[in-house]
Amino acid sequence: MRVRCGACRTQFEVAGPGRFACPVCGSVNVVRGGAEQPQEMGGYPTAPGVGGVGGPPPPPPPPPPLPRIECPECGFSFVVGPIALATCPNCTAQVPTGYEEESE
Repeated sequence: MRVRCGACRTQFEVAGPGRFACPVCGSVNVVRGGAEQPQEMGGYPTAPGVGGVGGPPPPPPPPPPLPRIECPECGFSFVVGPIALATCPNCTAQVPTGYEEESE
């Protein structure tokens, strides 16, 4: 098992859990027999649970993009929400979006 000295950051091999002196600086390092080995990202140790099994769940997928329509009067393309009739922000023409109006 490979460990890193807490004082000088030198990596060295050990047989398993126990107390080991660093071969470079002589500092005593305690190695615990945990089930999960610390992982590294970009050469630095990660926080517990990050980047390994049991880490945070992946973010949810982004919502689908809103539909884009083109004004038949001026050709301006813009995004609309779920409305039946939109006003063109460029020429103020009333543009049907294809959505049906909901009756309440």
